[in-house]
Amino acid sequence: MKKIVLMLIISITSFIQAQEVKSHTAFYYKYTFMRDSLDKGRKFDETMVLLSDGKESIYKSFSKMRRDSIVQSNFAKGNYSINFAAMPQARVNHEVFYSVDKKIKILDKIVNKFYGYPAETINWTIENEKKKIGEFNCQKAVCTLDNRKFIAWFTSDIPSNDGPFRFKGLPGLIVEVYDLNSYFTFSLIGIKKQNLIITLPKNFIETTKANFIKERTDFYADPAGKAKMYMGNSVQLADPKVINEKFKKDNLFLN
Repeated sequence: MKKIVLMLIISITSFIQAQEVKSHTAFYYKYTFMRDSLDKGRKFDETMVLLSDGKESIYKSFSKMRRDSIVQSNFAKGNYSINFAAMPQARVNHEVFYSVDKKIKILDKIVNKFYGYPAETINWTIENEKKKIGEFNCQKAVCTLDNRKFIAWFTSDIPSNDGPFRFKGLPGLIVEVYDLNSYFTFSLIGIKKQNLIITLPKNFIETTKANFIKERTDFYADPAGKAKMYMGNSVQLADPKVINEKFKKDNLFLN
């Protein structure tokens, strides 16, 4: 049986229509993040996209959006034999749905299962400090998220209370946001008018933030063992030592 390294395993997801955004604008962000707080030289970048219709939005990895689009197109044509290894690969699995009633839902993946949980609204403090970032006149705001202080710069030049990941609710689009340790940084890098219809997967497991964190903690305690449990006997994984080595230093997460 062919061995498959865990990081390359991508399950075929059902794309039955669920929550949907008919986006007319795409905001592109550069997401720079660390996974090991003890290794500040090891950073990763991912292009993320915030797809908005002006009232609600979906935020996800641009590579993941392209991959999902290819899968949807193939499924629509009746082609279920897909070479996932040749498709765009994403380091970031989470997606964020911001609904018209200002509720936030986070979807994230552990091995081959998607979980979805509601996220609490962020309490912002808007400060008087202002500066220009690129072409935008921005104002400073601060918040605390998961015991980390974040600084955001938003612009009323774009009257949207949206932003990357969970960072929503300011009187203007967030142009930049980062924590004091620079573990996580989001920077707006482009805006494009795009008419797209984007849906969230329907078959995610509804849960709570606390339960998702517990599942993730259990996985990182024994990545190889948990992967086997999730995947079953139909897939033969790589050497457990190799799998565990990939994850043993990961200790930084956004929730």
